[in-house]
Amino acid sequence: MIDRPTSSPPQLPAAEYTTAHPAPTGIGVWAREYGVDLHRFLSKRQFIESDIKDVCQEVYLRLLRFERTEVIHNPMAYLFRVAANVAHDFRLRQAKWIPLEAEQLEEPAPEPGPEQLLDAEYRIRRLTQMLATLPPLSRAALVLHAQEELTYEEIATRLGVTRRVVKRAIARGYELAREFLGKMV
Repeated sequence: MIDRPTSSPPQLPAAEYTTAHPAPTGIGVWAREYGVDLHRFLSKRQFIESDIKDVCQEVYLRLLRFERTEVIHNPMAYLFRVAANVAHDFRLRQAKWIPLEAEQLEEPAPEPGPEQLLDAEYRIRRLTQMLATLPPLSRAALVLHAQEELTYEEIATRLGVTRRVVKRAIARGYELAREFLGKMV
């Protein structure tokens, strides 16, 4: 009979179970550390170079929105899971794209005619008049949201108010704009 020790093996901290070496922290570090591997991962999925760059960019943008990177024990695996999801979404969007015919690629866009130019000028004038009637906060919030495509949080930070105030100012701005433009019809 062989004597075997009855004690259990020494317990390792949980972090040592998840990765062989300490995980680099921060999205920028991940991009530098795993960028080449991510590129190779996507190129194996039959993406062209420009699409690979687009997918990588979207992966990093999604990672930047995730604030709790310290809870990720295996960043490379997480990065590749996000990349697989983004690549799948990209393929779904790509399937809806309609290719242009060769003739369409060669023809320049038609120049706007005098009626179109006059109509555009009239619309700009009406929009400018409508914006002038809005309260300053609503006007600023609408312009930042529509022209600069800022989120409510970004607008709140820029204007020094809360997100709730921005949301109300934009809603009020749209309401007043509808009233103004409705009167002009």
